Amino acid sequence: MKKLQLLLPIILVISAVSFSADAGKRAVVEVEAIENGNVEKSAQVVTFDEKRARIDFVGADGKVTDQTPYIMTVDGGNSWVMGDKPKGEFYCTSMQTEQFFKTIGGKITGAIDFFNVKVETPTVKKTVEEPGPEILGYKTTHVQLETHARAYTRLLFFKFEYKVKIIDDMWYTTEREIHPIRKKWLDALTQSGNKVIDQFIANFLGNLPGPVLKTQSVADITNVRKDKTKTHKENTIFTEFEEVGKEEVDKVFVMPKCEAMDEKEVEEKAKALFSQGRIML
Repeated sequence: MKKLQLLLPIILVISAVSFSADAGKRAVVEVEAIENGNVEKSAQVVTFDEKRARIDFVGADGKVTDQTPYIMTVDGGNSWVMGDKPKGEFYCTSMQTEQFFKTIGGKITGAIDFFNVKVETPTVKKTVEEPGPEILGYKTTHVQLETHARAYTRLLFFKFEYKVKIIDDMWYTTEREIHPIRKKWLDALTQSGNKVIDQFIANFLGNLPGPVLKTQSVADITNVRKDKTKTHKENTIFTEFEEVGKEEVDKVFVMPKCEAMDEKEVEEKAKALFSQGRIML
């Protein structure tokens, strides 16, 4: 259920803009996560043009180094390179977008079947829709989505049951279209082959007709048997936007030599994306 909760935050990565022939765009998204009274701040530096996109996952200082974790595409989102430094040594792996999510869907389905988990399809209800403030010069619409989900299983003599409630406040603009690269990623999310995930993502995204510029999410995860609830809050906002010259953009998109992920790496990368709220880009 924690993975389900962390599917929800929509982090803005790219919005469709007009490009000059010799330039790209760079944006900064600030992220604040709050859990058990602890506040963790980070940022995402996003560089993109018509066919390429890269997200560097930086700390609160916003600095990008040659060992900053990142995800990058240079072929319009058909495939991605993921670079990371989990054990002191930087490395990268590559993945095909659609196959990656099909593999995730297969793994989740297998786990559900193996542990005989009963999962109710999450319900998504729009509770607020109203004009929002201007963000970076764009008019926005504020929507609030309330999501409920439930899952349970039995193991020996014990019944495990969890319920999740998430309130997502999001501010999107219809003055720009969703960038084709991001659209391709989101389309792949709805084709994992797991009916619960695919239906939920489709229902959720159906309420967002344009790029999201700001989010505020509050997720309550309740262990029903123990009557204990954990609350996770996450706020994101698009804070900077600038044009970047072609020479600088080309340096950002130098492709490293990477190997395709094997099955174990797919699992590890999927867990990392889920746990850090990055799966929705």
